[in-house]
Amino acid sequence: MINKKVIVISAVFAICFIALLPPSAKAATINLVTSQNIFNIGDKFSVDVKIDSENAGVNAVQATIKFPADILSVTSTDKTNSVFNFWLQDPTVNNNAGTVTFVAGATVGFTGKSLEAFRIFFVVKGAGQANISLTDGAITASDGSGSNVLTAMNGLQITIATTQGTQIITAPTSTPQQITPVSRPAVPTGKLPQKPSIQVPLYPDSSSWYNVSSNFITHIDLPPDVTGIATDLNKDPAFSPTKSEGLFDNKTFGALDDGAWYLHVRFKNDIGWGPTLHYKISIDTAPPQPFDALVKEGNNTDVINPTLTFETTDQPSGIAFYRIVIDSKTITSTPLTSFVLPPQSSGSHVVVVEAVDEAGNITASRINLYIQEKPFFMIGGLGVSKTFFFVAIIVLIMLGVASGWYVGRLEKKKRQMRIVIAQRDVITSFNIITKEIDNLLGKYADDKIDEREAEEMKFALKRLKAAADKIKDYVASNIEEIEG
Repeated sequence: MINKKVIVISAVFAICFIALLPPSAKAATINLVTSQNIFNIGDKFSVDVKIDSENAGVNAVQATIKFPADILSVTSTDKTNSVFNFWLQDPTVNNNAGTVTFVAGATVGFTGKSLEAFRIFFVVKGAGQANISLTDGAITASDGSGSNVLTAMNGLQITIATTQGTQIITAPTSTPQQITPVSRPAVPTGKLPQKPSIQVPLYPDSSSWYNVSSNFITHIDLPPDVTGIATDLNKDPAFSPTKSEGLFDNKTFGALDDGAWYLHVRFKNDIGWGPTLHYKISIDTAPPQPFDALVKEGNNTDVINPTLTFETTDQPSGIAFYRIVIDSKTITSTPLTSFVLPPQSSGSHVVVVEAVDEAGNITASRINLYIQEKPFFMIGGLGVSKTFFFVAIIVLIMLGVASGWYVGRLEKKKRQMRIVIAQRDVITSFNIITKEIDNLLGKYADDKIDEREAEEMKFALKRLKAAADKIKDYVASNIEEIEG
């Protein structure tokens, strides 16, 4: 059943929906993300189904999520924050079989590291190891090919203790997953500890936005005088923790929701608490809102450098810039919401406008642009293009050559016919003359000519002279026609 749905949605989006960018390497993954992996019986927690498509624009996803039905139960699902707006199959829960099945799509292409498909809410009902896995997965590229760009599916393994609890945990949370304790004697300095220095590999720059939400580790540079550390993770930029958690040099935190978070770290020594480090972590996993890029002059225009107009919004990081791609070639990036294209050749072009937010998430709008050829000149109110004009000239020249060749062949045949007729008529005329001369010679055979024969000979000679004159004129006329 799922395979058929995969084929259907791939075909639909490949034909009907627009493409994003032409990525250099198409790869996408489906990931299950939660805040921690240790729970008690009775706990409630959430799992986010996320798509990592940094190297591929995508517009459809499907999978089956499997979980142990004797340990976990799904209470609900939530697709409020989903990037997908076209659901061929809403998340369908079967707690008896331990499955959640879904098929989702979008009318535009998205690119990002942590694109949310939907969220699943679980309740713990049994103890033991619980593997939440993914099967039957597919991610459809939004480049018009409908190809499956899925390269990996990453599930979860959680541990359920036997202790009864009522804790409600949702992703995100500041609850640590792990602390690595440090045991060593402190070296007093006689003054309050300094402000902490930390490294967060997943979020190395506190001034930047990031489009990935996952469990992350924090490394703490531990001075020799420190006897205790207090940490907290919240949205208060001025918060100062006061409860020591012991001595450690690294700590793991759960995945964070979108927005600006502050990791507060503070040292304590034998003198007291020192200043607090407020490390900002800015998360934006949601791509910009879908939008339609427009051509001011129309998608079918004779303007060779038409104007594009486009605008969308993004939360929480905001739009950084718009990227213009024409026929798979990036033309420019601009913070403006309009752009005049450079002169384009006549014919069809594919224009992609990508809205890129501060975290690097992308939403794209595609335009099929056709540039008409401008008229070379006007005839009776109708425009004649340069291509049509020169093609017409070439066609007329070819027709002229062909006509000349054909007429020449006809004239040659006529000339040959005139020659044959002239030869026939000349031969016929000379045969007549020869016959008349033979008649005359026959009458003169006895070397005597009487008066009657003389008259006949005189009449025959006149006929011969008239025939000769006629042949002369006829031959001369036919020779002139043949030469012409």
